[in-house]
Amino acid sequence: MSAHLAGDLTFRVLGRVRAFRGEAEIPVGPPQQVALLSALLLRAGHPVTFDDLADALWEHDLPKSAATTVRTYVWRLRRVLETDPSAPDILLSAGDGYRLAVEDSAVDVWHAEALTRQTARLKAEGRVEEAEESAARALALWQGTTLAGVPGPFAERRRDSLEELRVFLQEERLELAIRLGRFQSSLPGLAELTAEHPLRERPHALLMRAMCAMGRQSEALAVYDRVRRRLAEDLGVDPGQELVGEYTRILNGLPAVDAPSEPQGPGAATGVRPVAEYVPDPSENRAAQEGRPAETGTDRDRQRTGFLPAPAQLPAAVPFFVGRDELGRRMCELLTASDQRALTMVAVSGMSGVGKTAFALHVAHRVRHHYPDGQLYADLRGGSVPPADPFVVLGSFLTALGASADGLPEELDDRARLFRSLLDRRRMLVVLDNAHDVVQLRSLLPGNAGCAVITTSRPRLSGLDATAHVGLDVFTRQEALALLEEAVGPSRLSAEPDAAGELVAACGHLPLATRIVAARLAARPAWTIASLVRKLADERGRIAHLRLGDVAVDAAFELGYRQLSAPQARAFRVLAPVAEPDLGLPAVAAVLGIDEDSAEEVMESLVDGSMVESVAPGRYRYHDLLRAFARTLPWPADAEPCGAILRRLLDFLLASAGAAFRHVVPGDDVHDSFGPLGGAGLDFADARTARAWITEEADGMLAAVRQSVGDPAALRTATDLLIALSAFGQEVPPSRLAEQAQALAQAAEAHADRRTLGRARWLSGALALRAGDPAGAEPLAAQAVAACRDTGDKAILRQALNDLGLAAQFLGRYEEALAHFDASLALAEELGHRSGRVATTLNAALTRIRGGQAREAVAPCEAVLSDLRSEGDDAAMTAYALYVLGLALHGESRWQEAATRFAECLGLCRATGIRDRAAHAGYRLADTLTRMGDLDGALRHAEWALTEAQETGGDRELATARLVLGRVLAERGDADRARGQLEEAYETFSRLGLPEARQAADALETVGGPRAGRP
Repeated sequence: MSAHLAGDLTFRVLGRVRAFRGEAEIPVGPPQQVALLSALLLRAGHPVTFDDLADALWEHDLPKSAATTVRTYVWRLRRVLETDPSAPDILLSAGDGYRLAVEDSAVDVWHAEALTRQTARLKAEGRVEEAEESAARALALWQGTTLAGVPGPFAERRRDSLEELRVFLQEERLELAIRLGRFQSSLPGLAELTAEHPLRERPHALLMRAMCAMGRQSEALAVYDRVRRRLAEDLGVDPGQELVGEYTRILNGLPAVDAPSEPQGPGAATGVRPVAEYVPDPSENRAAQEGRPAETGTDRDRQRTGFLPAPAQLPAAVPFFVGRDELGRRMCELLTASDQRALTMVAVSGMSGVGKTAFALHVAHRVRHHYPDGQLYADLRGGSVPPADPFVVLGSFLTALGASADGLPEELDDRARLFRSLLDRRRMLVVLDNAHDVVQLRSLLPGNAGCAVITTSRPRLSGLDATAHVGLDVFTRQEALALLEEAVGPSRLSAEPDAAGELVAACGHLPLATRIVAARLAARPAWTIASLVRKLADERGRIAHLRLGDVAVDAAFELGYRQLSAPQARAFRVLAPVAEPDLGLPAVAAVLGIDEDSAEEVMESLVDGSMVESVAPGRYRYHDLLRAFARTLPWPADAEPCGAILRRLLDFLLASAGAAFRHVVPGDDVHDSFGPLGGAGLDFADARTARAWITEEADGMLAAVRQSVGDPAALRTATDLLIALSAFGQEVPPSRLAEQAQALAQAAEAHADRRTLGRARWLSGALALRAGDPAGAEPLAAQAVAACRDTGDKAILRQALNDLGLAAQFLGRYEEALAHFDASLALAEELGHRSGRVATTLNAALTRIRGGQAREAVAPCEAVLSDLRSEGDDAAMTAYALYVLGLALHGESRWQEAATRFAECLGLCRATGIRDRAAHAGYRLADTLTRMGDLDGALRHAEWALTEAQETGGDRELATARLVLGRVLAERGDADRARGQLEEAYETFSRLGLPEARQAADALETVGGPRAGRP
């Protein structure tokens, strides 16, 4: 496309997403396609990776067809944006993703941001009228709700941030209007803005300013009183400096300051603002006007008990506090409740570096004004040896409260009683940081309901009778990025958004680690974020880089590690290399060589000490940095070598996965070739429990396989484990198995392990077939056949010959396919493999159907189906037999019989959860119903099958579903929709080199589609 035509393209996202070439609007497609376009527009000019696009569309539970769906949307967008979609220069490929090559000025959101910057510049230069016009022009770009109707998590996040920009611009424009003396005209906008955002302080301050300027001081003061009460009731906080300043100015009759206060723009402060030390209360002002102080209950108590000092010992809060908003709000509500009948105590716990002290001090500063008699603070040094002595801590507290140091009691209990006596009838806040245990705390607690205590500790102090136990987790990704932005600035973060995400991920979103890297970057403006990411890339060396001066992550972790008993420390070190991402209790017991009860006792004690997490009952996970720290520790002298630990885990996993395999593929004798097994595994009551276990353990099993690539002694077990997992296509994504199988094959080849090579190559080929790539599967199956013949691995040789037949069948070489199937059947008979004989018989029947010999396929299918029904133990194979028999009957034009078999197959698949075969049966039933003239039924099944194929199938299955749906639509006279489905089917079949491309081309001709490139 020429630069001139590219310059004619404009896009709108501030409202409904729209695209224009000049004045003509361009269709942007269905909602999910618009979501993809939005992700590209909001990163215009920058590459957007496939992972980011997939996250924008789905976030979790990506369908198996995600890559195909993204390519399809891109192909459609190129058709409307490019003059020559085959040679794009607007929507460009970039790595595994795409880049939209348009100027910032072509997208309304970037225009709005440019006008926002211009407004700020004009305002700073004192050009108030021009600044107000600039803000108004920016606001005029909004045409409704941003990204209206666009689905997906990315759109939701950006919708929120762009709404924040819109509100900020409204505030700026209204403030500028007030400066220009337009008080009356600004009131409606301010009234609307304060109603929409009742807790946002700046609009209320502006409303007060405008009212006061019009002589309506009493109404302005009423606005302050109303918002002050709302902030206290909803958030437990007082008004901020701007609102308090406006109130004080009006109360004292002072003129408005001409210079604006520092704008609270988007991203200006992601932490929580400091709370004012003192907030005027109307009752206090009335008392002052009457010449007397405002008396409180505490004042009356002071008159009775005499004056005591009001210590203010809280250390300063962290300068940039981010996140924990909802949790902080709840804690503030708890600590400021007016109806307390007993001591209020909040116990905060969590792993080292998670920000317990920062959170405790943040909350303490927010509620300190509710405790006018003072705040006490002590670091109890819970991780030190020895920890702080309560006797000494009480001495410090008592002297701070006015007691004479010379007259302090000599016994701990006496000091505790005196402490409680001095705090009686007083409202004081006590912060006990870094507690060791409950015993240390008991003497340090006040006794009356007017006081409150915040404690922090690494272990959860379950024996502490706290009002609330708060377990702090690590930051979310957004919170970690917000902290990073506070330190390095928004421009530096926006210049490297991907690297920023990688950096906080490398820190495991741990607040301490994130603060360290943020401080390092802030101190080194010449460093790029990516350069620090590279330093942290190696997990083994990562901990060494997470230090700044005397602050270090490993030092924080070391405090907790030193408190572990010998069995706890051994388990913590030994499990770390293999606990990825987590481990179940049976696996822990197998690795440690102990029974499950003993294993649970050790692991739960590590959970109590915040050294590992319990993600579910009986499941344990290391934080990434704690795992990295554990791997830096010396290996226990009494433990087996690390490689032996991994092999022990693999033996347990293979034994258990093999048992699960038997339940879902009954009669498949491949299981008997696993091993040799080095230990016992789990057993399962039925296929359902077997599948549930596989689902829970899949990530851990794949992680163990990945580690085995570097250990020649583990390759054979790891490959057999992958083969066992291949039976669970719905629980374990085949793409993940394929990646691991390729790595195992390369490792086996490097170590001249022909048996493992044959198995890994066969598995790779089988997965390629499942993904609809017979051309890629064929050479892999051929290599497997050669290696298995060399090693005498007949069980896998039979499978590889069967897969060679399938590849040849898909590629249209039917006689060759039948020869491979005959060889596979001969081995099945020799080995006595019933399930292998059944599967290959059906594959051969399917080959005859595709080769135009449907009549010869009917009898073998009926015989196999009868055999399967008599055994009644293999739903998946029974469904396949029904499917192939349906195809044979369809090929014989026996439509009603074919429809009956497809419907029976579909019902069985739905009842047993075999979704991929259900999709096949659905679109074949639709094809048969079309022949029978039932176009409504055909459309219903075809559309359902397409949805299922998008979730469960490979490219070939998805293209077949589109082909069938296109035919149904063509029969119904819906040529436009038919053409769209058939074009996509033709493109996929052609790309895969499959003969079905000819069928798609023929169908396209019937709806006026092109035949360009028809085979």
